[in-house]
Formats: sequence, structure tokens, C-alpha cells
Amino acid sequence: MHAQFATVDITPTQPAPLAGYAARQGNFTTVEAPLEANLAAFPLPDGTCVFLGSVDTLFVGPSLSDRIADAAGVAQERLVLVSTHTHNAPSLAPEVPTLGLHDPSYGDMVVRRLGEAVRRLIDGPKEAVSAAYVQCAAPFNVNRRRPAWMLDYGTLRRKRRFRFGKGVAMAPFDRGVVDPLLRCIILRGENGTIRGVLWSYACHPAFFPFRDRVSPDFPGSVRAHLRRRFGDGCAILYVPGFAGSAIPRIPFALPRSAGECLARLLPFNPGLPSFTPASYGEWVERLCATAAACVHDAPAGDEAPAVTFARTRSPDIFIGQGSTSGSDVPLDMARLDFGPSCGLVAITGEMVGEWMPVLPKSLFEQRIATGYLAGPCLYVPTDAVVRQGGYEGDGFRSRFGLDGRFVDGMDRIVNSTLGTIFQ
Repeated sequence: MHAQFATVDITPTQPAPLAGYAARQGNFTTVEAPLEANLAAFPLPDGTCVFLGSVDTLFVGPSLSDRIADAAGVAQERLVLVSTHTHNAPSLAPEVPTLGLHDPSYGDMVVRRLGEAVRRLIDGPKEAVSAAYVQCAAPFNVNRRRPAWMLDYGTLRRKRRFRFGKGVAMAPFDRGVVDPLLRCIILRGENGTIRGVLWSYACHPAFFPFRDRVSPDFPGSVRAHLRRRFGDGCAILYVPGFAGSAIPRIPFALPRSAGECLARLLPFNPGLPSFTPASYGEWVERLCATAAACVHDAPAGDEAPAVTFARTRSPDIFIGQGSTSGSDVPLDMARLDFGPSCGLVAITGEMVGEWMPVLPKSLFEQRIATGYLAGPCLYVPTDAVVRQGGYEGDGFRSRFGLDGRFVDGMDRIVNSTLGTIFQ
């Protein structure tokens, strides 16, 4: 198996809005840490290459993905671009302006730099690498879909209408499904040097304590930590796993404002905690140490003759009714196998953790499974999550510009489509 790696700086140099929160206004104020796209090129048996990329942004929308492929001179199907889903980067998905306006000049810069990087990977020499899978316990995340009795204080205040009932609150839920493992695929050169790390941890990078600053959030902190341990030339590719309903396990902190104190005191008002700068730093340090130990303990890799690659598209899972970001939505799925012992499966959309008990167990054995593949931007709930409701089931749609409904039988569609790329 051969590969080549590249790291591309995509830090904005001009004022731009950040994507991730519908209520955030204005441009970023400062750059806390640089943004990157990390790429790996793998030759295929047919003489072409597949390009795996991890991009520091909320989503890579379909239009940007198509433009990057055009700039690189490759077929869009051979680009497997996964967003890290940081909520502190400029938008690369003009299809969802409600989550953060897209700055065309920033998009142009990213398209140009990634296109140039892919062209260099095509023309450059490839090196022999081996691949090894390793995983370790990382009990730092929690499900955020808590069944609860709730009183809608916003409707009560704005419309003087009383709405009270049982639903699914966006709040920590210890009994909810979450992937508690940090998963890595280690790519080593012929001399044993670590040349690339593909790692995954199912957790939303949405709680960086400074919302007005550019930051890759915890994926960038882990990346910097691993490079200090294993060398600056190491390409670190993070993918979020099935993180649609997973958040950091944030420690308790006293309220920092009168409004926050009131929100906590109101009955039937469950909500999300937030990090202080100190608690965020402590949480990230634990994650960095776990990731470094996981990579360090990885076994020697297998010598594989070549990477195998398959890609497919599902039937429509969402039927639009006047949708602003397209009418009907299918899912794209890509599979990369690094020899017989490990691989990656990437799917468009925010796959919720509740998919784990629904899909075959073999999908998560010696393999990284992730959402956030470049393409349509939406949550991908299971049938049960659609029935239960909550933000990931139906509450997200207006913020994503989607008007319509999920089809019946989501579980069956996703399972059967995955089956086609494992034949």
C-alpha cells in the first residue's frame, strides 16, 4: 500500500462570519488557532487515486466539494472530504446560510488551495505505508437527547401561550447511546515513522468557550499535541464519527451570569452546560493524553497490496416540500479499506449515535465509521429518533433550511445501502 500526505493552511486572513450558531452575528474577532485541511492520497489498483481529506469547517457543502474536484482535475467521486465540524470556522456550505453566511472570497481561497494540494499529490511520489487499527476507552462524551417534561418559556414570553409536555430536551443524558471509544488508524512509513493518523471521537466540537474566535476546537488541540509527540511532518486527519447526538461531558460550574442563573432555576427547563476556559482546557488535556497514548500503543501495521475503495448513493431519505437547499435528499457513502484489518466508512449528514445499535456490529469492528462526508447538510436520525422528535429528529429543519419529512423505513434504507459497498 502506498500513500502521500499534505497539510493545507485554510486559516482566514480577512474578516468573515463563523458557521455553527444561528444566533451568532458579525465577523470573527481574532484567530485563536489555525485551521487546516489534512489530505492523504492512496493509489488504487486501476491506476487512479482516491483522496481522503479532513477539513476544519462545520460542513463541506456539495457546491464546494464539486468546485474543489474541478480545481484539482479529479472526479468528485474520488474525493472523500469529511468536515471536522468545528463551530468556530467560516462556512464552506453556502447551502445552509442560516448557520453562518458563506464568504465567497474565503470559499475561493479554500477551493484554490485544496485544488493545488490535490494536484501536487497526484504528481508527487508515493511512499510505502502500513496500516494498523487501535482503539481505547475515552469516557469524556455523553448523549444529549434527554427525555424530559418541558415548559416552553420562549413561547410563554413572546406569545403568552402555555406549552407544556414531555419531549426530548437537548441536555446531557447518561443513559443515551454514545460511542465511548477513541478510534485510530495509524499509517507508518517503511522505517516505522508515523506518517499519518486518522482518528475519530464521537463528540460535537461546539463548546469552545470563545464563540467569536477562529478555532478548530478540540480536533486542533489533539492535532497539535500528536505532532509534538510524533513529528511535525505527521498528517493528522480527524473525523467526528457518529457525533450527531454526542457532546463533551462538561463538568459542573457555577452560573456566570444572572441570565444563566435564572435559566438553571426555572423548573422544567433542561439545557446544555457550557465550559469555562479552565474546564475546557482540562477536558482537552485529558483527550490529548488519551489520543497520544492510543497512538503510541498501536501495533505494527499490516502490509497491504493496495487500498480498496467503493462509493454509492442511497435512495432519498428526506422528501422536500419547497426546501431551500434542494428538494429530495439521498445519502452518499464511501468505503476505504486499508488492507484486511482496518478501514473507514463515511456517510453524508450528521449521523446520530443512536445508529450504533441499529447497524451491523461489524461496521464498528477494526473500522472508523463517520458522518459529515461532503454533501447535503442535515441530521440523519434513525426511525426511533424521528418518532421521538427532539432537535435531531425534527427541530433542526428550519435552521438547516429544510422543509419536508423523512421517509418511513430509514433504518432499512441505510442498512441496505451500506450492504452494497460491502459486497
